[in-house]
Amino acid sequence: IEARRVTMEGAPICMFIDWRQLPSMTDALQWAGWIWRGVLVWDKTNSRPQRGRFRQQAEFIVWGSNGHMPATRNAPVLPGVFRQSMPPYARRIHQTEKPLEVMRNIVKIVEPGKAILDPFAGAGTTIVAAKKEGYPAVGIELSSHYANAGQMRVDSDDSEGEAIAA
Repeated sequence: IEARRVTMEGAPICMFIDWRQLPSMTDALQWAGWIWRGVLVWDKTNSRPQRGRFRQQAEFIVWGSNGHMPATRNAPVLPGVFRQSMPPYARRIHQTEKPLEVMRNIVKIVEPGKAILDPFAGAGTTIVAAKKEGYPAVGIELSSHYANAGQMRVDSDDSEGEAIAA
């Protein structure tokens, strides 16, 4: 609720979730006062095979807005499905790290010049993606280990950006 209070009218929110928590995430979004706008799909293309079962190769992105979101906003038409392999496990900073290319597309839902906040910054992928796309961004991470690792990743990037606060 506090995040919505300090967010501009019409600003978007995007949250990754797997199928098990999808119903409760959409309920929580609406309970907190956001307008639920839909669900996007990230097709990870690779996942653990399970004989006799379907692969769990998709993750979902619940998205919404803080109130009215005009169709005339200065933002591009974006895909509803992102097809990108997960980062190789050996190269991940965080176990739920998202691919940079997926995040570079998702941050474009924000109008140019507006700031991006990632309150669960983890590996800093959202912050790096925002920087590469020209957005100011701030990350918050509870774990000092991941805050430091994410900050090192942001610092090693060529573009300027905000810190990840622990």
